[in-house]
Amino acid sequence: MPNTSKSSKKASSGAAKTEFVDFSTPLYRSSVACVAELQKNSLDAAAEQASEWVAAGKKACGNLPVAAPTFFFDMFGLTMRTIVETQKNMIDLAVEQSQSMSAIAKQRTGEYSKITEGVANTFRATVARSVETQKKALEFAGAQSKAFCETTRKQMGNGPASAMVESFEQGTNTMIEAQESILSAITKPFAVAANA
Repeated sequence: MPNTSKSSKKASSGAAKTEFVDFSTPLYRSSVACVAELQKNSLDAAAEQASEWVAAGKKACGNLPVAAPTFFFDMFGLTMRTIVETQKNMIDLAVEQSQSMSAIAKQRTGEYSKITEGVANTFRATVARSVETQKKALEFAGAQSKAFCETTRKQMGNGPASAMVESFEQGTNTMIEAQESILSAITKPFAVAANA
């Protein structure tokens, strides 16, 4: 029967989150870089087209009988180049921020996984110590019960009281064995999770 305890699901979900982040972070980063490159290429195309329009405008105004206002065309060209460079710098900044944020997310996921694993290990250790203490108490109770029964048999002899003592001893041993098996069953999921 598969182990479906909540603690093992939560412990493995931390590892799954880390694996997902490890898988998806490079994909995310490369996607952002591709989109940024596409945007830069479109800005380059827009700048080239603006330069062509400026050149065409200058050429068209050169055929006019009056002096051509080349200053406006030069200013428009400079403005377009500045806008394009500013946009490219903003895209580069967005890519850098995106990479920084994904690195932070990856680091946080790793830290959360470590914290979750630490808490799970501490809980496992606490349960193991508690079970160990209870088993020692059961062993002590078993030894005390055995000593009581042996002393009672010696004092009472082999009469009807001996049968009562025998019955009491068997009941006590059965109860102690049942408690020990319950404690073993309680610790099995933790042992499986620790070995996984």
